[in-house]
Amino acid sequence: MRYPISYETVHEFVLDNNLTENDTILLHPEDYSVVAAEYLSENNFTLYRPVEVLGIKVLEDTDGEVKRKHIYVMPLAAS
Repeated sequence: MRYPISYETVHEFVLDNNLTENDTILLHPEDYSVVAAEYLSENNFTLYRPVEVLGIKVLEDTDGEVKRKHIYVMPLAAS
């Protein structure tokens, strides 16, 4: 994905790619900040809460592997 990441674009990505609760989305820290702010605003949360889009966890990439304006999906490891 090479366009600005927002809560709406992540929402569309989840639907378009049939993600399930077994998947986790990783975002570049700058993109994560945008999505988290929109999530908190849209859901009227004032305290930090884990970010989810349609039940899919959205996490900040702390290892520096996800590029800006890209969405990385990390599937649940098979047991």
